[in-house]
Amino acid sequence: MIFIFFVYGLAFFSMGLLVWLESGRTSGFRGARVLRYLAGFGILHGLHEWVEAMTRLHGDGLIETPNPFLLNVADIVLLIVSFLLLIIFGFRMIFTYRSQDDGNGRQYTFISVAVIVTIWGGITTFTLLYFQPYRANYMTIIDVLSRYMLGMPGAFLAAWALLLQRRAFQTRGLVKCAKDLRWAVVALVFYGAVGQLVTKPSVLFPSTFLNADLFQQLLGFPIQIFRAVAGSVVALFVIRALRAFELERQQQLATANEERLAAQQAALATQQQARAETEKLNRELQTAVQDLTMLFDLSRSLAATLDLETLLQKTMDQVFDSVPRIEGGMIFLREKVERPLQQIVCVGYCDEDDSIVNKQVRRKLQAIGQYVVGAGQSACWVGEVIMPLENIAPRNEPEVEGMGTFIVGMPLSAQEQVTGSLVLSMNVDANPFTRHDLSLISTIASQLSMAVENAILYQEVQNREALRGELLHQIVSAQENERQRIARELHDGPGQMLTALGLGLAAASDSITHNPERGAQQLVKLKTMNTMVLHELQNLVVGLRPSVLDDLGLAPAMRGLIKEFETQMGVAIQFTVRGQPRRVQPELEIILFRITQEALTNVAKHAQAQVVNVELTLDCQEIQLLIQDDGCGFDPDEILRTGSKTRSGWGLLGIKERVDLVEGHCQILSQPGSGTMIQINIPMRKELVCDSN
Repeated sequence: MIFIFFVYGLAFFSMGLLVWLESGRTSGFRGARVLRYLAGFGILHGLHEWVEAMTRLHGDGLIETPNPFLLNVADIVLLIVSFLLLIIFGFRMIFTYRSQDDGNGRQYTFISVAVIVTIWGGITTFTLLYFQPYRANYMTIIDVLSRYMLGMPGAFLAAWALLLQRRAFQTRGLVKCAKDLRWAVVALVFYGAVGQLVTKPSVLFPSTFLNADLFQQLLGFPIQIFRAVAGSVVALFVIRALRAFELERQQQLATANEERLAAQQAALATQQQARAETEKLNRELQTAVQDLTMLFDLSRSLAATLDLETLLQKTMDQVFDSVPRIEGGMIFLREKVERPLQQIVCVGYCDEDDSIVNKQVRRKLQAIGQYVVGAGQSACWVGEVIMPLENIAPRNEPEVEGMGTFIVGMPLSAQEQVTGSLVLSMNVDANPFTRHDLSLISTIASQLSMAVENAILYQEVQNREALRGELLHQIVSAQENERQRIARELHDGPGQMLTALGLGLAAASDSITHNPERGAQQLVKLKTMNTMVLHELQNLVVGLRPSVLDDLGLAPAMRGLIKEFETQMGVAIQFTVRGQPRRVQPELEIILFRITQEALTNVAKHAQAQVVNVELTLDCQEIQLLIQDDGCGFDPDEILRTGSKTRSGWGLLGIKERVDLVEGHCQILSQPGSGTMIQINIPMRKELVCDSN
């Protein structure tokens, strides 16, 4: 029996130590921390068995103890505390798996244990008071009640708890450990149902007949052997089930290794991706530097000259040097919206090359150039049709390598109008245009547009300055001619008459002394001659500046001019005055009068018109003058851009120049065979307004 108690205690003690060691390690099982109560039960129950063995040795006289009663008290205290720890283990494990909140599970556990201890303590106290046994039987009654009320519930609760832990093992795939826990549960149930039900004989039911003596009589061996075997089986299979924690650590280690390997692979992939992105950024940066260098060189070349043809040729040459894949290109421009498109620069497709391919490409380039200018947007050649570039290269799509086109055209704008196009062709053996190529070509077209606009403005300024010089020369020549005319008319007309008048006065003076009658006749002739001189001088003054313009204003002066023109030229003129007649600054009046005079002179010389319409509109905002005829008409651009040596439109240029001097607007509309209309608008400023007539 001593050996049985020793083995029995050793089994539980060993189980407790191993469980204690495993419960202190980190685990993913929810009940891992609760195992310390099972460990406490094993250690204390093993000590209880060893103390009971010492008690039996003392009873047999094999050892001596100072106080045998204290040894019995220690034995029963170890038994009670071990059973309480077993109950706590059961409740804690159950509530841990049944409740999401571990704090609530701990609270419910100790409430339940307190209830059980209270019931056990009350029944034990009542029994001792009721039976009042001898001192030697006190410990027997407490032992029996502890096994009935603490040992059996603790064994069943622990079995339930191990079943929950078994399910957790099965969920993790630990099948062998789950089987070990199953046998531990079976052994624990037998340990509680039989081992704790069969107690020492006592006055308590059912130990009065169902006790250790009856068990030994029926089976032939003491109940301690059964407890030892059951406890050893429980300890054995619990210890074997503890392999689950080792397997869990192995799984955690394997998972950690896999995660480390995955992290290394991810880091390697990240490094590779970063390297690839760095290389891509380097390529993009290199491309951007090349593009910026090319655009900078292009901008310097464009700023170096204002000659349009030189500028366009330099641009095309630099584009070909910077983008070798481009095979050829053309630049088209037009002077005005109504003017036809002209090819200014052609590179890569020589006129001497009469091959079919060269002709086809040239025809496509010209077609795209015409389309871009007409539609006012970028276009490309796809298949056999021309398509807007935005239809195949939407800006919100990700970048793609090939746009599927080898010919592209970009508009060239000046003064907010499309004045031309830049058309480029890619070599068919190379890759199609990329989005980067299109962006670069678009930037080149924008720079070229600004350069073209500057060149056009510079040319217009140069032409205007040349025109001003020509007009000044014409004005000076006209002044000299006018002075010569005036001098000639004064010399041939009034001058000769005044000379004759002086001679006649001298002769009349002599005649009055000798022949008064003849002198009187001479004075009458001299009076008539004087009247003729005054009339010629008056006509000469009126030709220089009509007095009616100063006396009566613009409208009456124009009416007199038109009436005289109708009389002399035999052309019907309809004159209309709109608005309230008012006097304006004399400079404006003479400008409008001379413009009307010049326009009517042109009608008389060139128009071959039958009807002329003149409208003068005066209001508070501006002065409008409209002169329209039904004559043969002409091409205004052709007349105005004729060289200075052959220019025939000096009158029209003079009209434009006069209007520009007062910040007005002059529009000359005419076509061969459809008459001419001159429309002039001059803003009416307050400082130019005079009092009304």
